[in-house]
Amino acid sequence: MPHRPIAPVVALIVVLVGSGHAAWAAKKPPTTTTTLSARETRVRELRALVGEASAQEAVLLSEIADIEARLDDLDEAVWDLTKQSYAAQRRLDAAERNLKKAEADQDVAIRRYGAAQAQVDASRQHMNQTVAAMYRRGTSEEQALYVALVQGAANANDLFSAQRYVAGSIKTNRRELDHFIALKEEADRLRHQVDARAAEIKAGRDEQAAERDRLQGLKDQALANRAAAKSEEDRQQELLKQVQEKKADFQSELNALQVESGAVGEFLRQVQAGQKLAPRKKRTFRAPVGAPVSSGFGPRVHPILGEVRTHTGLDYAAGGGVPIKASGNGIVIWAGPRGGYGDTVIIDHRNGLATLYAHQSRVSARLGQKVSTGQVVGFVGQTGMSTGPHLHFEVREMGAPVNPAWYL
Repeated sequence: MPHRPIAPVVALIVVLVGSGHAAWAAKKPPTTTTTLSARETRVRELRALVGEASAQEAVLLSEIADIEARLDDLDEAVWDLTKQSYAAQRRLDAAERNLKKAEADQDVAIRRYGAAQAQVDASRQHMNQTVAAMYRRGTSEEQALYVALVQGAANANDLFSAQRYVAGSIKTNRRELDHFIALKEEADRLRHQVDARAAEIKAGRDEQAAERDRLQGLKDQALANRAAAKSEEDRQQELLKQVQEKKADFQSELNALQVESGAVGEFLRQVQAGQKLAPRKKRTFRAPVGAPVSSGFGPRVHPILGEVRTHTGLDYAAGGGVPIKASGNGIVIWAGPRGGYGDTVIIDHRNGLATLYAHQSRVSARLGQKVSTGQVVGFVGQTGMSTGPHLHFEVREMGAPVNPAWYL
């Protein structure tokens, strides 16, 4: 098959999501520009071929083109998932590194806090001994006052303030108290560090869990796309098989149209006998409708069967009922049904050139009528060998179909 299978692409993302950072870095997805361009080209080829196919083949080709377009969307979605998963994997790697660092920092902080707390405890014990000695040395009145002040003390500074009233010399005690206070403050600072590291660890674990969930979601999307693509590809294979199997039927209908095209050529050679062929010149004719060209002139290779088909004109993607205007001055030499062309108008421009307007829903021109450029000769339809409203427009030189673009 010409298109690139999407299933292996989806499988790639599943493998990558389960791999580490190195695997992602080694398998970054290529840009999709070339792939999309090739796929879009194939879709355009299939859709263009619909205009010159039999009804049954056109239905199959249209569905195949729709599948190609959907596969194109799935392909693009897969690459988008790949990029998102790559970014999520990087964030997850960073979250895991940050978590490990926070845990290591917490271990250090806990050890430092433990050592500081041990010093605080030792200093507190020494302070308790000092306080007890001060109490024993005091008079009964000082002891009573001291007990009352100590019981009301909220912290070590209050305790020092209390002993100042009952002790005669405070220098040694002050140094001990200052040392205790400094140890206590350092221990409190280290405890805050431990708490901060704990908060970082919790945040890191939350972030890690979120990224893992995000990766799992991307993996689930990739698996869903893989299932959708597999279903589309199975249907596509079935349709391709039908096209191959019905090749003979399609060809017989196309042969009938080619016979009709040959009959038109012979008819024009008889009508235009003796006319002098005008030189090829741009803007000799005006476009018959204001619509985009959906299928061009010339031979093309069937994208499925591989056979060469020749499209004898231009197909304009105009809606049903759109007025069709004469491309130049001339005389209507045919106005009515014409085999696979459906309801058709043919205008002889009296200079070896003729224009043909096929698949009309209603013909408004009359046989033998003189028409001028821009005059309405009919309306867009889908009669004859046509699967949807459009105008098939031909330019013929002495009966032979040529590229209308040479004259427009």
